[in-house]
Amino acid sequence: MHLWQAVILGGFYWFSYCGVFPHTLNLLFYQPLTASLLVGVVMGDVPTAMIVGATIQPMFLGQTQAGWVITNDNSAAGIITAAVCISSGMDIKSAMAVAVAVGLVMSQLTNVRMTVGSFWNTLTDRYISKRQYERIWLSTVIYPAFFKVLLYWAPMTAVLYFGASNIGFFVNGLPAWLQNGLGALSSLMPIVGLCVVASTIGKKGYTVFFYAGFLFAAYSGLSGIGIAITAGILAWFDFRCQNRGESLSVNFKGAKIEDALLKAKDLNLATIRLLAFYSHANSFERYQANGVTAAMMPCLKQIYKDNPDGMQEAMERTSEMFNAEDMTAALPIGIALSMEEQKAKGLPIEGTIISDTKAALFPPMAAVGDTLNWATIVPTTLALMCPYALKGYWWPAIVVVLVGAVLCNSQAFALMHLGYNLGNKAIKDLVQSGLINKIMNFFTVMGLFVIGGMISSLVSVTTPLEIASSGVTFAFQSGLFDVLMPNLLTLIATIIIFSLMKRQNVSILRVIYGTMIIGIILGAAGIIG
Repeated sequence: MHLWQAVILGGFYWFSYCGVFPHTLNLLFYQPLTASLLVGVVMGDVPTAMIVGATIQPMFLGQTQAGWVITNDNSAAGIITAAVCISSGMDIKSAMAVAVAVGLVMSQLTNVRMTVGSFWNTLTDRYISKRQYERIWLSTVIYPAFFKVLLYWAPMTAVLYFGASNIGFFVNGLPAWLQNGLGALSSLMPIVGLCVVASTIGKKGYTVFFYAGFLFAAYSGLSGIGIAITAGILAWFDFRCQNRGESLSVNFKGAKIEDALLKAKDLNLATIRLLAFYSHANSFERYQANGVTAAMMPCLKQIYKDNPDGMQEAMERTSEMFNAEDMTAALPIGIALSMEEQKAKGLPIEGTIISDTKAALFPPMAAVGDTLNWATIVPTTLALMCPYALKGYWWPAIVVVLVGAVLCNSQAFALMHLGYNLGNKAIKDLVQSGLINKIMNFFTVMGLFVIGGMISSLVSVTTPLEIASSGVTFAFQSGLFDVLMPNLLTLIATIIIFSLMKRQNVSILRVIYGTMIIGIILGAAGIIG
């Protein structure tokens, strides 16, 4: 492989984790089927690259970014495997083995990025405290981009240039105990990510819905849309029981938004910023808070142009923890912009109400977006295109991107306008009637149930421990834990991690680092897998 080819492909890998327009432009770089097209163009063999991408793509159809912990690196698997097959003539069977190993090893880079991302949050806080808003682009866009050059671009370039013919050194060079430890870590870290979300939105007395969601998914076997529908029904039932006999209507008649400070152009630009920067500087500590800050800041400058103190308070609210799917995140952000505008106009809205509204809305939006986009539209389109790509055609990759543009990215623009207009019309009556708090409780129930269900359906912590005696082998996983309850070890890990996060004297970062260390130790010792 030529150096220029390795450099370009390394750049593709870097771009796949910049997250620009996730279900269109970024999708082209991230999935094995689509990324293989780019590899084929660079290396001059599109048919072979497409066949490789279509062959390994089914192994990664179930990969989501729930909790923003990547257990398999789709992009690395697609780029490295296709490049190695073209340059060395590796057969498809060996390519599949390489793809699995590469995906597992390279996924650890995202754990590093999400951990280091807390530093970008600290920088953003510093710029806000000093009212240096023009410098926020450094912590939300510029610095993270340069860091990713070192984390993603440089290693991929080196691996491809020096290891295309010796890929086994990279894949199998790690000692077995460390590979086992990293595998165990990949099981535990998604629990940490989702528990961070649950601990953020959870209120006293509502934790039971979190564990109810886990148990429901474990025993029913449902996932995705099934869990979301059940969560909605349960939340509605709780909502009606809590408010039996009360009037829950809000009169929107005569609501006008002619005096709205933000116009359609402003909302469209906010949506573009959201899609371009939302996942660029995220972290385990606050997830996409930096992306939300970058998306909302220009709008907040318009809203609070004559109120510097209000602007600073609003910016502090934007930097709070936020985690939703890239497209559906536009709805709570649009509502938050509307609430900020009403607050700036003098409506007695406490800042905590705006923060609590966002915190209550983003979990169900994450569930809906992950289910609709990551778990339905994208994998279904990829699966439909694989047979055509197996024939060496180039166009299936383009079809995937076009479908993502029409069915996924368009959601963000519609939801941004919907959220803003809904907030403008509804916020006054919602605040005065107290209904907003009841609605927040509804989404708290729904969000906790969905998150619990997502952990059960997406994560599996198991143990390979066995006892052999007199020629009989007893496996703890199948002979004990599976008999007692489905996914029992995952539940135990969830209870421990979630309980630690709820303790006031334990920081989230300590839980993250502790889980990483313990996970590697337990995996290396062969206790969990």
